[in-house]
Amino acid sequence: MLASPHELSGGQKQRVTMAGVMIDDIDILLFDEPLASLDPATGVKTMSLIEEIHQQTNKTIVIIEHRLEDVLSQKVDRIIVMNEGRIVGDLTPNQLLASPLLQDVMIREPLYISALKKAGCQIDESMNPECLKTMDLTSCVAPLKAWFDATPPSDNQAPSSVLLSFEQVSFGYSKTKQVLDQVSFEIHQGEMVSLVGQNGAGKSTISKLISGFYQPTSGRILFKGKDLSQSTIKERADKIGLVMQHPGQMISKTMVFDEVAFGLVARGVGQEEIVRRVHETLKICGLYPFRNWPISALSFGQKKRVSIAAILVLNPEMLILDEPTAGQDLKHYTEMMEFLKSLNERGMTILMITHDMHLMLEYTTRALVMANGRLIGDGPTYHVMSHPDLMEAAHLKQTSLYALAHRIGVDPEAFIYHFIRHEKGGR
Repeated sequence: MLASPHELSGGQKQRVTMAGVMIDDIDILLFDEPLASLDPATGVKTMSLIEEIHQQTNKTIVIIEHRLEDVLSQKVDRIIVMNEGRIVGDLTPNQLLASPLLQDVMIREPLYISALKKAGCQIDESMNPECLKTMDLTSCVAPLKAWFDATPPSDNQAPSSVLLSFEQVSFGYSKTKQVLDQVSFEIHQGEMVSLVGQNGAGKSTISKLISGFYQPTSGRILFKGKDLSQSTIKERADKIGLVMQHPGQMISKTMVFDEVAFGLVARGVGQEEIVRRVHETLKICGLYPFRNWPISALSFGQKKRVSIAAILVLNPEMLILDEPTAGQDLKHYTEMMEFLKSLNERGMTILMITHDMHLMLEYTTRALVMANGRLIGDGPTYHVMSHPDLMEAAHLKQTSLYALAHRIGVDPEAFIYHFIRHEKGGR
């Protein structure tokens, strides 16, 4: 295959990188977050490839990852757990999943383990919890069914007005390269929606069309019923904020206050009003104590919040976030998502482009599913996650909740819905 690296998908780039490393006859292969920014299905293929390399070469393989459940799709000998610069655990997967260590150090458990614990099941390493397919669930079936039969917290939400509409939108960089093909959907005021799908499906293109960086080849984009085609990028930015995946793509100032104030300064807002709005926004974002700090002294998650604050200070009606939790551990993931949830509860409409199945399940009530430039799914999260054909077409990975429901003989869609309701009710 002859191609420029920038023309390759995320999974293909991973394979090229692996091939480059393996040209030399080395004894140890170290993978630093090999699943970051990959769609779930490509992540599974990457883990399968790593296992294949291990079987064929007998190399020692070390994987640094936050996505523990995806890593455990293949056989792992040991898991070393670190916290605050110290090794706090060196265990087999079965020993680790039967212990409270993951919860203690804020590392995400596999979803099926979370569901078993919610049902009150006691997990022992003799049950082989590292592999759901072969795990002994004999003692868990009755409590799981009892938990499933209990009434979950209600989720009654009144319908709201339509904020953003796509009407048969198509887009191509050229006549021969069509990126979006007649995409139609609506986003309602106050919703928090996930936009998911394979790498290259057209998700980021949708965000750039909304923001005005591109114009549709055909079709219309409406905001509050008004066609956006005549609105400039600046006019759109006053209503719709776009937060890119990496803070470095957006941050241009040295100090926190100056970065958040930048958009107001550019719009000619008075100094007194700038100070008031910046301080108010920094308080909302939990950044007020850092208002006079250099941005370089902040953590990745704090820099992400600065990039969001720089948008929020302009009082947009809608936020679009590209992979808001990419590369973050559970602690920082939770901080970021609870922060975004608080904005949503204040009335902010949020569209999140994500590969994170946990984010999709825990925080969004609805998912737009893209594949090959077409919208192939639009519905409640639990509905999308319980349809294998839809998940496969969008390069999403079937959740272990689906597999667990099958193992105990209950309806997977109802089981996933039940889990989501308990997750939201328990936060």
